[in-house]
Amino acid sequence: MKSSSHNTANGSYARRSIFTTRVMVTVSLLSALSYVLMLLESPPFIGFLRLEFSDVPAIIGAFWFGPAAGIVIEFIKNVIKAITASKTLGIGELANLIVSIAYVVPASLLFRKLKGRYKSVLAFGAATLSMTVAGFLMNYFVTIPMYAKMYGGIENIVAAASMIPGINDMFTLILIGITPFNIIKGIFLGVVGHISYEMLKKTIHFE
Repeated sequence: MKSSSHNTANGSYARRSIFTTRVMVTVSLLSALSYVLMLLESPPFIGFLRLEFSDVPAIIGAFWFGPAAGIVIEFIKNVIKAITASKTLGIGELANLIVSIAYVVPASLLFRKLKGRYKSVLAFGAATLSMTVAGFLMNYFVTIPMYAKMYGGIENIVAAASMIPGINDMFTLILIGITPFNIIKGIFLGVVGHISYEMLKKTIHFE
């Protein structure tokens, strides 16, 4: 499997395997950081949504080494969380994995392909849209139905968001409650991910 990494000195890209020792060590460190950031989450929103920045290391890894590295970081983070600190019997970690991949992969692909000063805006904008769509589908067909079985029915899940006007069933819960949260999260991840990458690329070279 091949991946590209960004040459911070001259803006070119070089082909490299993600299985080199240096890349594997870096991916491992980013995975560990991602796991720690996943534990540092905000108070819950409508019962189970929490804002955290564990996707930022995956974004950085994907920008440096390609989408495969980002996927590996997301996978390792969620497996460790599911084994050691899951509060949802792995349901939350499964949802996080799918939605995070839907964000990191298009962000890295577009960032590495596009040119110009607005490439970060376009890349993270597309990633936010991708994550929002993936989150809607994942919540509608998998996550919310599984939570409903765990907590005694969809009525109990909807009741947790009763403070938000217009939410009265699973569809409106996802559309009005969860989707705006994912859009806001995508914007925050884009801002923090861009700033972090720009700061690190000035001091760290991977050629």
